[in-house]
Amino acid sequence: MKTLVVYYSLEGNTKEAAEKIASSLGADIMALVPVKDIPKKGLLKFLHGGAGATKGKGTELQPYSKDASSYDAIIIGTPVWAGKPCMAVNQFLTDLKTPDKIIGAFAFAGGSAEKCLTGLCEKHPSIKYKVSLADRNSKKLAPENEGKLSAFIEELKKEIS
Repeated sequence: MKTLVVYYSLEGNTKEAAEKIASSLGADIMALVPVKDIPKKGLLKFLHGGAGATKGKGTELQPYSKDASSYDAIIIGTPVWAGKPCMAVNQFLTDLKTPDKIIGAFAFAGGSAEKCLTGLCEKHPSIKYKVSLADRNSKKLAPENEGKLSAFIEELKKEIS
């Protein structure tokens, strides 16, 4: 099954996981790149990113490097902002002409990403597999990421093989 891992990463957490997933599955990978990214530090990071995500807004993205409609399965990765997917992922989901191909989702949060993933699954019932991962700065929760990500990948392998 031809598979695409699509992600947005501001600080590298989501990118690392996306690369591991794509490599383990033999999938293609595509980063979502905003035309104008949000600041990586300070109050503006939270105001701009959180406010847009809370409202379910998208953002202008650079042209996609892959045609998602040509894939059999899509896996989405997002950081969690204000309990929601980031604006780049919102935009991709709005643009996607074949949302029924999304089979998996992974999300990074400072705490739990379950609210974000539940919302994604409600909007996209084709998502069968999901995993909530902790920001690498979360000393309490981040050590669980490796096991959770490995289990997620194994579930996906069964689906796409």
